[in-house]
Amino acid sequence: MTARLHQIVLGPLELLFEWRLTVFTLLLFPGLLYLGFWQLDRAEEKRELALRNAQRQDMVALSHRELFQLPAQTALPASELTQLADRKVSVAGYLNPKDYVLIDNRINNGRFGYEVVALIATEEGRVPVNFGWIAGDSARRSVPEPNLSEGAVQLAGRIYIPTSAAYLLEPQAPPADFPAVVQDYDAASFAPALSQRINEPVLSVLVRIASEDPLAFSANWAVINQSPEKHTGYAVQWFTMAGVLLLAFMLRSSNLLSLLRGGKARP
Repeated sequence: MTARLHQIVLGPLELLFEWRLTVFTLLLFPGLLYLGFWQLDRAEEKRELALRNAQRQDMVALSHRELFQLPAQTALPASELTQLADRKVSVAGYLNPKDYVLIDNRINNGRFGYEVVALIATEEGRVPVNFGWIAGDSARRSVPEPNLSEGAVQLAGRIYIPTSAAYLLEPQAPPADFPAVVQDYDAASFAPALSQRINEPVLSVLVRIASEDPLAFSANWAVINQSPEKHTGYAVQWFTMAGVLLLAFMLRSSNLLSLLRGGKARP
């Protein structure tokens, strides 16, 4: 039995649809188009991020005092967080070498390690500062102790606001004590609990130390993880696959190829 949906004759052109091939094409073709447009959206997002970073490079640095003066800084709305993203900031305070959190499973040049977030004590409260990456034991037999020197510090950095939530294997709670290891440092959700635990205000935004700062570990922060051009290239690939699928479907389901070759319609 021939499994066909429908036959359409348009003059010399015959369309003869086999149901399994038609269903397969109808399911896959929109998915390929969606992936292509999604990659174009990602490319535009990366262009905006790169432009924002460049524009804010020339803005006057904020002090940590100005950050603490923001209204309801422990629960800033998304619009205000976006305005703070990538702003340069200076932090002056006191570093306790035990008041830190390690962000687990960070890869740097193919090596396993951690990022070190220290809570700098200031007169206004604590400022979480990411000092960068340090190597770890890939076998996980031990946890490294970062070389943080106790005393007064003055450092420069940028405010880091993630564009999306981190992918976590399981829900995480704010650190109960220092030092601690977490899957990701969620500054906005950690701030209220940490403030209550240490009885000091804690900023709800994370500062990434400048790579050239003398106190930084390995801190080569990438503004964007993939270039807009790469996303555009991926989009072209998805659209090409969609085009090839549609062409193959039309050639398989019609006498179009025969007509193009100068042949006749099927009898």
